Amino acid sequence: MTSSADTLTERFLENLAAAVRIETVNHGSDSADSEAFQSLHELLAQSYPLVHSKCSVEKVNDLSLLITWEGTDPDLEPLVVMAHQDVVPVEPGTEADWEQPPFSGAVEDEYLWGRGALDDKGQLIALLEAAEHLLEDGFEPRRTIIIVSGHDEESGGFSGAQPISNLLATRGITPFFVVDEGGGIVKSLPGLSKEPVALVKTSEKGSVTVRLTARGEGGHSSAPNLPTTIGKLAKALRSLEANQLPARLDVMEPTLQALLPRMGRVTRTLFSNLRVTSGAVIRLLGRRPETNAMIRTTTAITMVRGGVKENVLPQEAWAVVNFRIIPGDSVQSVIDFVRKKVGKDVEVETEGEWNSEPSGVSSTTSEAWQSLSGVIGEVFPEAQVTPWTLIAATDSRHFEGIASDIYGFSPFLLEMSDMERIHGTGERMLVEGAGRAVRFYARLYESVCS
Repeated sequence: MTSSADTLTERFLENLAAAVRIETVNHGSDSADSEAFQSLHELLAQSYPLVHSKCSVEKVNDLSLLITWEGTDPDLEPLVVMAHQDVVPVEPGTEADWEQPPFSGAVEDEYLWGRGALDDKGQLIALLEAAEHLLEDGFEPRRTIIIVSGHDEESGGFSGAQPISNLLATRGITPFFVVDEGGGIVKSLPGLSKEPVALVKTSEKGSVTVRLTARGEGGHSSAPNLPTTIGKLAKALRSLEANQLPARLDVMEPTLQALLPRMGRVTRTLFSNLRVTSGAVIRLLGRRPETNAMIRTTTAITMVRGGVKENVLPQEAWAVVNFRIIPGDSVQSVIDFVRKKVGKDVEVETEGEWNSEPSGVSSTTSEAWQSLSGVIGEVFPEAQVTPWTLIAATDSRHFEGIASDIYGFSPFLLEMSDMERIHGTGERMLVEGAGRAVRFYARLYESVCS
């Protein structure tokens, strides 16, 4: 790339700020604000004229984008890169808690602020910036590059990424590999590494939401028939929290092995002999919510309701519990576990339509992994490339039917505390090294597709 690092950073930040200011909010319904998404499409067309003139730009269900940069060798499997357009809402009443207005795109105090800065407009702008710069330089890929940008990732991707994957399947397209969101460059991992780590998603958890319902006789609170419906429900919920699903180290073992060179002597000894130390390691990792979530299917009670008045015994009480399912467990195994733990006094049924199995685990020895990890090591030499399991879900899960290797990596520097701001208050991107995100995608395109 002939453009200077300063130019890359300046243009990237300018276009990202403009994208953040367009409120492509996903409220979880079927009716997206099409005007906002169309405005974003217009911004992208204005900002990246070569991408829109040299590549095929298709709209799927009006709001999702499928951009194809044709390679010169049709026999090569295409590279697929992904980033979604939609963002989650800002919780009403929390706007004043943001250091900068949530849709300002302001660059202050070494950060670019706003909903979507990290999730996921930063990635979208970076991968388009890289393509535009390479087109300016006259780069012609041998391998086709496909850019997928869904408009409803935050509500499951069923109108965006899923139909795009189906469309590619009908065209007989099998990706070389897929790169979506789901990782990043963290400056440290508490308890595991004091140095930078490049987390690359090789798998992601599934999800199932369960409704627990207890029923019984109503009546006056002066003469309660025990246990009450709320009492039955409380006992069931207590049982689920006290009896977490079993922890397993098999999914996290590749992460731990990759981090061994960055660990201190005592920690390295503990984690390098898991056959002997597995119990101690599970107890250690279980102390922190973020590492506990990587070794087991998690249990989260998120909603409880029962009763209408202080002196009336409710005939029904219910609760909603969300489980994030680690690879190796399944939706059915979780439901079976719940039924066993709550007993016969409480009814168990799945809730909602967005229940999904955990993903498969992508290879860390394949040519695809070597290609991706090599570019990460080139652009971020200070970071240890490390496979990990994403505890959330992304659009890329819809590509399992057509792609063998699916990875997640966002090429931005992060503090662990910044991850808590995603979907929360004060979402922001560290400006430091922002231009390297563009360089990462440019090198990925050049390295994989030349």
